Amino acid sequence: MPQTINIDIVSDIVCPWCWVGWRYLTQAIEKSPHTVNVAWRPYMLDPNVPKDGMDYKSYMKAKFGDGPNNKFKAMRAHLEAVGPELGIDFRFTGIPKRANTLPAHQLMHWAQGQGRANDMAESLFQAFFTDHSDINQQNVLIDIAAQAGLDPDIIQDLFTKNADQDVVMNEIEQVSRAGIRSVPSYIYQGKYLVQGAQPAESHIEIIEKLAAE
Repeated sequence: MPQTINIDIVSDIVCPWCWVGWRYLTQAIEKSPHTVNVAWRPYMLDPNVPKDGMDYKSYMKAKFGDGPNNKFKAMRAHLEAVGPELGIDFRFTGIPKRANTLPAHQLMHWAQGQGRANDMAESLFQAFFTDHSDINQQNVLIDIAAQAGLDPDIIQDLFTKNADQDVVMNEIEQVSRAGIRSVPSYIYQGKYLVQGAQPAESHIEIIEKLAAE
């Protein structure tokens, strides 16, 4: 019998593996006979990034170094290879800024309230990794919100009021207190934690196990 399975996705918009992991999970959902409800939970890989972001090349150099064997170059090569298989066009060269993702998480929070978080996540990943948009700019986020089906005037008003920032920060703290230190992470039915960009088959296996229970 088809069942309903709930999955919380802990994610950050500037995490390329989160986009990969989301596409894998999407494949699993499309193949599953069960109803899968997804809720997005915020995580900030680096909450110390300035409010307006910072130069991407400088940030990555400070984090990973600039030698021929730094970890980011190897990770980037792998991501650029796997991306096309999932319909993802990673364009790391040319990303202008490493964003502070708190405003993007506020937007995700509002989109989730309207049942549009999945579309919003896709739009934000695309904006950052492919279109090289500055997702710290409110006008950019408002345009993305409109493309995802939200009312841009309402979103503008919410940003003007800095609405729900405390709610989002509290969610981030809750995730941290739960011991989650990396993304993407997936919490199935509030009890099974799966971490990393797992292939679709792994998600299908867990969904079937929970459905059988």
